[in-house]
Amino acid sequence: MRRTTLVRAASAALALSLVTASCAGRDDDKSSSGDKTTTSAGQASTDTLIDTADCPDTGTAGISGDTITLASSFPQSGLTAAFSQISKGYKAYFDKVNADGGVEVAGKKYQIKVVDKDDEYNAAKTAQNITELAGTNGDKAFAVFNVVGTANNVAIRDDLGEQCVPNVFAATGAPTWGNPDYPWTIGSTLAPYTLEAKALADFIIKEKPQAKVAMLLQDDDYGQAYEEGFTKAFEGTDVTIVQTAKYAPGAGDVTSQITSLAASKADVFFNGATLLACPNGLTKAAAANWKPMLLVSGTCISKTLMGLAGPDADGAYAASNIMDPTDPANDDEAAMKEYRSVVDKFGASDIDPDNGIVAYGYTQGVVLVKALEGLKKLDRASLMEAMHNLDLGQIGLLVNGANVKTGPDDPFLVENLQIVKYDATAAHFNNVGEILDFEGKTKEFTPEDLITN
Repeated sequence: MRRTTLVRAASAALALSLVTASCAGRDDDKSSSGDKTTTSAGQASTDTLIDTADCPDTGTAGISGDTITLASSFPQSGLTAAFSQISKGYKAYFDKVNADGGVEVAGKKYQIKVVDKDDEYNAAKTAQNITELAGTNGDKAFAVFNVVGTANNVAIRDDLGEQCVPNVFAATGAPTWGNPDYPWTIGSTLAPYTLEAKALADFIIKEKPQAKVAMLLQDDDYGQAYEEGFTKAFEGTDVTIVQTAKYAPGAGDVTSQITSLAASKADVFFNGATLLACPNGLTKAAAANWKPMLLVSGTCISKTLMGLAGPDADGAYAASNIMDPTDPANDDEAAMKEYRSVVDKFGASDIDPDNGIVAYGYTQGVVLVKALEGLKKLDRASLMEAMHNLDLGQIGLLVNGANVKTGPDDPFLVENLQIVKYDATAAHFNNVGEILDFEGKTKEFTPEDLITN
């Protein structure tokens, strides 16, 4: 397990030890290597992946009586507040489970409690929030759940890893959640950004084999994953990336960047922005009378963001693995009916069931509950073993053909994607072609530095 020497050296004085946690003892002679862990409900038996030799003896911390407490941190105010809708989805599902008596783990039923704070998408605040909510002694929360943002999860993964605290369903598609040096952090059902890039790049190669591509990217690890993913996917083809433009994380106005990209005369525009920068990029491209093939990031495909772009988003392609709640073609799906029933009965007053990120959040809740149900023992190490050995099939609001599956060498939860196309008049996405199956191939399509950083 990687150590962060600087943080550790200063931890006593600064009280930045985020949370204690997990497993079965700190004795040096107690190693889990070679042990067998047996789970059920779609989880496979395997040699353990989680080394608990250096873990504190707090594997059941955050479990009080019949309650499992989860801690989270995500934007709830400011320009990035739209991300808070993710929590509306999983909280509605957890409330439904609680109302039904709770999640049954190893023969006992537990209520699921989520405590969270606003971090305004600021990684430093994320670290502060997790310290407060999970407890500096690790006695307040069983696991950290669905923290939003790549930098935000990076800010907490060293300390959580050293303290053996599960950080599950990191709410970003960063491929770095596959880094084997951090087995206590694992991503969500979002396909890795590089896999998304591969799917869209293959579509471009098919539709426009000599395309000239311009890209709008966020100036951070999120944007870098797309840039390197597309570059790798275009190798050996006649497609060229003629220009990229980057904007500061959190910025909403990308007028100058679009002006520069439009001047390139590229015939394909990949809008890799998120939140307000994405619809702004689409409207500014239209205002510049630039009419390339449009593609948008999977983080932009919510009803709200595409709606802000209006007709300027028409015809935009994306790659996703979550059903679009606004698409009438999904109305008769049993999973969609169940989702709408749950959010209607248990959702907060301001929940929008037509919002795709609510559907995404709901799906994370469904997967977590299923993982918990399969445990033979309720402790932190068992949860992480299960997360690395899932075989749950299609679950939650995953599109038909998308499956939750992880393995010892494949920690990416869902590696299936559906190309979709936006119809601005109908205000929803329509499926294009068949589901794309990249199961077990994320590492093949991802530059190594994006996983190991």
